[in-house]
Amino acid sequence: MNRIDDDPTPAPNEDRPATEAPPFVAKLVDPETKAASASPTDSPVSDESAAPVDSAVPIDSAMPVRTGSPFRVDPPDVQTPSAATPVLTLSGEAAYGEFGPFLYTAMGASAAAVVVLVFAGLGAWWFPPGGALVAVLGAILSIVGLFSKRRFRYAALGTLPLHMGLFLLSYTRALS
Repeated sequence: MNRIDDDPTPAPNEDRPATEAPPFVAKLVDPETKAASASPTDSPVSDESAAPVDSAVPIDSAMPVRTGSPFRVDPPDVQTPSAATPVLTLSGEAAYGEFGPFLYTAMGASAAAVVVLVFAGLGAWWFPPGGALVAVLGAILSIVGLFSKRRFRYAALGTLPLHMGLFLLSYTRALS
């Protein structure tokens, strides 16, 4: 049970004065009929500042009235000149906006290959079987990093032989 159920006070709209004008209700207007047929007394608002119906926007009979599906493309004679020729401008704010997600993945893989290089070196010295696995991970990251932008590609090219050398060093240390 709500608190409002026990409250005997009237609802907020019940104390509206009876002298207030009824709310304005819009009417459908056929574009073929003239606006002069409507009289200014049809409106429930009797304000002198209201514009008369005759001063409404004139209906241009040369412009076709759109009917049918709202998803249909306008004919070429109805389109505005600015909509007919869109101009593509690239801003400098989104420098990487034209690239797909794989480029960012390749850039991240190249940076991760540089970081993993430290762990592969520590693994080759301290725990050779783990160093071999980390070196393989670094080699895979370097290969994925080869598909990135130029400076990341150079980092991937530099770390790939280092990871391969660390793998061979770790593998030979793990066997002996």
